[in-house]
Amino acid sequence: MKYIILALKGAAIGIANAIPGVSGGTIAVIMKIYDELLGAITPNIKKLIKNLTFLVPVGIGMLIGIILAAKVLGFLFDTYNVPTQLFFVGVVIGSMPLIYRECTKESKLSPVNIIPFLIGAGIMIGMLFVKPESGGSVSDGLTLFSGIMFFFAAFLAAVAMIIPGISGALVMKVLGAYDTAIAAVNDINIPVLLIFAAGAVVGLFAAAGIISALLKKFRRGTYCFIAGLILGSVPSIFPSGFKFDVQGIVGIVMLVIGLAVPMLGELPSKKKKTENAEEKIN
Repeated sequence: MKYIILALKGAAIGIANAIPGVSGGTIAVIMKIYDELLGAITPNIKKLIKNLTFLVPVGIGMLIGIILAAKVLGFLFDTYNVPTQLFFVGVVIGSMPLIYRECTKESKLSPVNIIPFLIGAGIMIGMLFVKPESGGSVSDGLTLFSGIMFFFAAFLAAVAMIIPGISGALVMKVLGAYDTAIAAVNDINIPVLLIFAAGAVVGLFAAAGIISALLKKFRRGTYCFIAGLILGSVPSIFPSGFKFDVQGIVGIVMLVIGLAVPMLGELPSKKKKTENAEEKIN
């Protein structure tokens, strides 16, 4: 029963990780396995083997959750592309107040904090002018450029995944690899899935040891950089085929709904904090 519960918690985290704007790290906190998950991911082989009884059921659950979510999202992107894209534009913009709150959690922003923000935004705007080499689409076969980009996107998404409040899927969306990942899951594209898996595993192990240190020492700078990445991504994910037709009007409605998703996603954690505060008082 213990392992089934861990798998169900992993499935909830996996579903969250597949939805841009929803933080798998936040779900892990709500499920009360975040600290154990972060501590279990270690390059120490002996400790890693010891933690397999925890990591395996959680990992299997996450995989099932991602596959289930990918099936639904793949259909939405194929059938209702403009409304779906605009929904995620709303999610991106709606996440900014949450990121700003993290930036100012310890103290107010100073002028120097604009530097990491501009760097992050500059990277995303610069990527608008970077075109993959010819034949870079997955349908035509993997290229060195696309393979490196998928690995890098999965690496950053895995890093983001373990930061509560930051969406790994949103990072994938920002970097333009999200649609490819969803399609690879639906089509069981083994070469692409292996690249994403390798990037995710390396990202998890690389991030687990240093992410807490970065947030402790450079919290504002780290979140300001993330804010720049997220805000700078809006032009790249805005649907190019947008028109004021039926799908366009529905898309505007979905954009408004998307704006509310990050804030609604914070309600469970806020409720948990309130309950904990009340328990301490009592």
